[in-house]
Amino acid sequence: MKLIQSFCCYGLMVIAPIFVEPAWAVDPVDFQIRNNADLVALCSAQPNEPNYVAAIHFCHGFGVGFSRYHEALKEGKGFEPLFCFPETVTRTQALTEYVSYSKAHPEYDKESVGDVVIKFLVESYPCKAKVK
Repeated sequence: MKLIQSFCCYGLMVIAPIFVEPAWAVDPVDFQIRNNADLVALCSAQPNEPNYVAAIHFCHGFGVGFSRYHEALKEGKGFEPLFCFPETVTRTQALTEYVSYSKAHPEYDKESVGDVVIKFLVESYPCKAKVK
Protein backbone atom coordinates (compact mmCIF):
# COMPACT_ATOMS: atom_id res chain seq x y z
CA MET A 1 0.00 0.00 0.00
CA LYS A 2 2.80 2.42 0.87
CA LEU A 3 4.41 1.71 -2.49
CA ILE A 4 1.18 2.64 -4.31
CA GLN A 5 0.86 5.86 -2.26
CA SER A 6 4.47 6.72 -3.04
CA PHE A 7 3.89 6.24 -6.78
CA CYS A 8 0.72 8.37 -6.63
CA CYS A 9 2.48 11.21 -4.79
CA TYR A 10 5.45 11.04 -7.12
CA GLY A 11 3.13 11.04 -10.14
CA LEU A 12 1.29 14.14 -8.89
CA MET A 13 4.56 15.97 -8.27
CA VAL A 14 5.70 15.22 -11.81
CA ILE A 15 2.41 15.97 -13.57
CA ALA A 16 1.10 18.95 -11.56
CA PRO A 17 3.48 21.54 -13.05
CA ILE A 18 2.13 20.73 -16.51
CA PHE A 19 -1.35 21.89 -15.53
CA VAL A 20 -0.41 24.87 -13.36
CA GLU A 21 1.26 27.87 -14.95
CA PRO A 22 2.64 30.28 -12.36
CA ALA A 23 1.19 33.80 -12.56
CA TRP A 24 4.69 35.28 -12.43
CA ALA A 25 6.03 33.40 -15.43
CA VAL A 26 7.29 35.32 -18.45
CA ASP A 27 4.80 34.80 -21.25
CA PRO A 28 6.46 33.88 -24.58
CA VAL A 29 4.37 36.60 -26.27
CA ASP A 30 6.32 39.16 -24.18
CA PHE A 31 9.31 38.50 -26.47
CA GLN A 32 7.37 40.20 -29.28
CA ILE A 33 7.75 43.54 -27.45
CA ARG A 34 4.36 44.87 -28.50
CA ASN A 35 4.58 47.65 -25.89
CA ASN A 36 6.52 48.83 -22.86
CA ALA A 37 4.83 46.35 -20.51
CA ASP A 38 6.33 43.46 -22.49
CA LEU A 39 9.90 44.67 -22.05
CA VAL A 40 9.27 45.38 -18.37
CA ALA A 41 8.00 41.80 -17.96
CA LEU A 42 11.16 40.42 -19.53
CA CYS A 43 13.45 42.69 -17.52
CA SER A 44 11.59 41.74 -14.32
CA ALA A 45 12.00 37.98 -14.81
CA GLN A 46 13.06 36.06 -11.71
CA PRO A 47 15.71 33.30 -11.64
CA ASN A 48 13.14 30.63 -10.78
CA GLU A 49 11.12 31.28 -13.95
CA PRO A 50 11.44 28.85 -16.86
CA ASN A 51 12.30 31.58 -19.41
CA TYR A 52 14.54 33.60 -17.06
CA VAL A 53 17.80 33.23 -18.99
CA ALA A 54 16.22 34.13 -22.33
CA ALA A 55 14.24 37.01 -20.81
CA ILE A 56 17.19 38.61 -19.02
CA HIS A 57 19.48 38.21 -22.02
CA PHE A 58 16.81 39.71 -24.28
CA CYS A 59 16.41 42.62 -21.84
CA HIS A 60 20.16 43.29 -21.67
CA GLY A 61 20.51 42.90 -25.44
CA PHE A 62 17.72 45.39 -26.03
CA GLY A 63 19.35 47.87 -23.65
CA VAL A 64 22.79 47.49 -25.21
CA GLY A 65 21.39 47.81 -28.73
CA PHE A 66 19.46 50.93 -27.80
CA SER A 67 22.47 52.62 -26.19
CA ARG A 68 24.84 51.59 -29.03
CA TYR A 69 22.42 53.06 -31.56
CA HIS A 70 22.36 56.33 -29.63
CA GLU A 71 26.18 56.32 -29.47
CA ALA A 72 26.34 55.83 -33.24
CA LEU A 73 24.00 58.79 -33.76
CA LYS A 74 26.24 60.96 -31.57
CA GLU A 75 29.05 60.43 -34.07
CA GLY A 76 26.98 62.18 -36.73
CA LYS A 77 27.41 65.84 -37.47
CA GLY A 78 25.14 68.16 -35.49
CA PHE A 79 23.49 65.47 -33.33
CA GLU A 80 22.90 66.55 -29.76
CA PRO A 81 22.72 63.57 -27.40
CA LEU A 82 19.35 62.95 -25.80
CA PHE A 83 20.86 61.47 -22.65
CA CYS A 84 24.31 60.95 -21.13
CA PHE A 85 25.17 57.92 -19.04
CA PRO A 86 27.54 58.64 -16.16
CA GLU A 87 30.63 56.45 -16.33
CA THR A 88 29.68 54.91 -12.98
CA VAL A 89 26.32 53.47 -14.02
CA THR A 90 26.28 49.79 -14.90
CA ARG A 91 24.00 48.14 -17.41
CA THR A 92 22.24 46.23 -14.63
CA GLN A 93 21.70 49.45 -12.64
CA ALA A 94 20.23 51.24 -15.64
CA LEU A 95 17.88 48.34 -16.44
CA THR A 96 16.79 48.06 -12.81
CA GLU A 97 16.05 51.80 -12.77
CA TYR A 98 14.12 51.47 -16.05
CA VAL A 99 11.94 48.74 -14.55
CA SER A 100 11.31 50.84 -11.42
CA TYR A 101 10.51 53.88 -13.56
CA SER A 102 8.09 51.90 -15.73
CA LYS A 103 6.36 50.33 -12.74
CA ALA A 104 5.95 53.81 -11.23
CA HIS A 105 4.30 54.90 -14.52
CA PRO A 106 1.74 52.22 -15.40
CA GLU A 107 0.13 54.73 -17.75
CA TYR A 108 3.07 54.01 -20.11
CA ASP A 109 2.41 50.23 -20.24
CA LYS A 110 0.71 50.28 -23.65
CA GLU A 111 3.06 52.87 -25.18
CA SER A 112 5.85 52.08 -27.61
CA VAL A 113 8.84 50.71 -25.75
CA GLY A 114 11.16 53.12 -27.58
CA ASP A 115 9.13 56.14 -26.45
CA VAL A 116 9.19 55.04 -22.82
CA VAL A 117 12.87 54.13 -22.84
CA ILE A 118 13.69 57.60 -24.22
CA LYS A 119 11.48 59.27 -21.58
CA PHE A 120 13.25 57.28 -18.88
CA LEU A 121 16.76 57.98 -20.19
CA VAL A 122 16.16 61.71 -20.74
CA GLU A 123 14.70 62.10 -17.24
CA SER A 124 17.22 59.85 -15.49
CA TYR A 125 20.45 60.71 -17.31
CA PRO A 126 20.25 64.27 -18.60
CA CYS A 127 23.30 65.73 -20.30
CA LYS A 128 25.02 68.60 -18.60
CA ALA A 129 24.67 71.90 -20.42
CA LYS A 130 27.77 72.90 -22.37
CA VAL A 131 29.44 76.08 -21.18
CA LYS A 132 29.85 78.55 -24.04
